[in-house]
Amino acid sequence: MSATTVIRGVSLIDGSGAAPVTDATVVVTDGRIAAAGRAIAIPSGARVIEGLGMTVVPGFIDAHAHMLAYAFNLEKRLTTHATLVAFRSMSNLRTTLEAGVTTVRDAGGIDAGFRLALEEGLVVGPRLLVSGQGLAPTGALFDFHWGSGAQVDLRDMVTGVRQYVNGVENVRLFARQLLLSGVDVIKIVSTGSIFQRTGYPPRAQYSAAELDAIVYEAHAAGKKVMCHAEGGPGVTAALRAGVDSIEHGFYLEDSEIELMLKQGTYLVPTLSAAEAVIGQGAKDPSVHDWAVNNAKALLDDPRLGFGRALKAGVKIAMGSDIFGANHGDNLAELAAMVRHGMTPARAIRAATSDAADLLDLGAEVGTLAAGKRADLVVIDGDPLADITILQDRARLRLIMRDGVIHKDTLMSAA
Repeated sequence: MSATTVIRGVSLIDGSGAAPVTDATVVVTDGRIAAAGRAIAIPSGARVIEGLGMTVVPGFIDAHAHMLAYAFNLEKRLTTHATLVAFRSMSNLRTTLEAGVTTVRDAGGIDAGFRLALEEGLVVGPRLLVSGQGLAPTGALFDFHWGSGAQVDLRDMVTGVRQYVNGVENVRLFARQLLLSGVDVIKIVSTGSIFQRTGYPPRAQYSAAELDAIVYEAHAAGKKVMCHAEGGPGVTAALRAGVDSIEHGFYLEDSEIELMLKQGTYLVPTLSAAEAVIGQGAKDPSVHDWAVNNAKALLDDPRLGFGRALKAGVKIAMGSDIFGANHGDNLAELAAMVRHGMTPARAIRAATSDAADLLDLGAEVGTLAAGKRADLVVIDGDPLADITILQDRARLRLIMRDGVIHKDTLMSAA
């Protein structure tokens, strides 16, 4: 088979925010884009794929997802063998790639071994950046204490999403251990969750000194810090410590938006997480009513930080917060962002070039430009006219990562 593949006759959305180019051609050679645009010559001997009526976009980037195969139900999570979780996670990786997502930043649970398995070709899935088990203080999100006096200690849980660590020197040590393990980013928790019984404002967590120590260690190692921060004083504390992205940020004060603009901090809004909680609650009785009610209230709350951050010009990258039974629904996040005020073109940029910038991958992926890695998706239809078509996986007709085609219903149709 030829090392060169050509996709022609497509409408090209290059991910930069530029206007689409009609009747475009994309040339892929040895895993990279050799050319993309109009009136491009087709190399002799190339494999040619006709894309008339289709749209080609860069492979999508999900900056906040959970590839670990865990359920909402605590008992299921505690009683599922770690090896079985690993195999289910491999299935989740393949499902995610088949949903058009070619790069994922995992937000807790997956370790560097999964990334290495993907790089060695042992597993099929998106390019993967990992955070390992994130740092949170005792009593933080998912640290379970019961009225009976019983405690579920998750610290040694191989398939857990975070470690509960307290005190400046302890968080410094654990951050160094995470970095030594080969993580690509450090994940921390600075607030509780609005999906908990207490709702808004979520309680602030970690002291300023603890946050400073974690961020210092990460930045000293050349790594970024992603911070679970949903609202309240914990958001301000995280920003003052210098985190690189606020994950969720459902409620943001004007002063916090100003600080994000000044520091260039990204917002990864995960708006579809509320919709996922509502949808899962309709199917799973273990999802508490108060979590579902809090999710519904969030969707209708005019104080929602996303719209104000968008209007102010805060940098925004797409993150789905996908987990549980929802793997493959990552691109529902783009539709959620559009419903809350973002244009389809801007949403696609948030899931391509902007997300690549946040992940420090802008030189390699995020746009369809000569020299970049050949990560792309060919779509049946125009996502600028209807962003929801991205959620119909049957309309994702071709998916390529690093020049390797993982799905192709265009050739079979021809």
